[in-house]
Amino acid sequence: MIQERQVFVIDDDALMRGELIHLLEGVGYEVVAYPSANDFLRAHAEPAGVLVVDLRLQGISGLLLQRKLLGRPEVQFVFVSGVAHVEDAVTAMKAGAFEFLVKPFRPQALIDAVGGAFDRLDDRQVDQVNLQVARSAYHSLTETEREVAHLLASGLRNKQIAYCSGRAESTVKVHRARIMKKMGVGTLVDLARQLQRLGLT
Repeated sequence: MIQERQVFVIDDDALMRGELIHLLEGVGYEVVAYPSANDFLRAHAEPAGVLVVDLRLQGISGLLLQRKLLGRPEVQFVFVSGVAHVEDAVTAMKAGAFEFLVKPFRPQALIDAVGGAFDRLDDRQVDQVNLQVARSAYHSLTETEREVAHLLASGLRNKQIAYCSGRAESTVKVHRARIMKKMGVGTLVDLARQLQRLGLT
């Protein structure tokens, strides 16, 4: 789980920055604020946390900042804007923003958005851990077990795998039991999903 609930506020309006800092610190977040995306990027080469970003900024805009950080699973965007352009909101959401709020917005709406963004970060972190566990489990399989695992995941039965691979059906059953145990799965559907998540199907 994300340990430090750090929120980065990026807004060129000093009064708005102060209000956002006060609001978010008041509910327990660690807040760092910047007047521009350039200042933020200079200070954080590899940021992790929730970014509350004004859509229109001098220099690098909020949308351009989002594009620059695209692909970083440890970052979530909550956009705030004084202008309600549907195209901008659609662009931001399609690129993965958690929320798009139009000023003036209710304080609780921002608190809920930031909380939801952290929940998404937590879910992604759990997914990454599970993926690493699955990858380690797959690497623990022998070459024969990997071959059998792929045949099982493709839907073949023990008897069919025995016929295709030239092994005894009893041997295939032993491999199957070992595969299921090592991969930590209970059904062949779960095994197929694990291999799919690993990009192996």
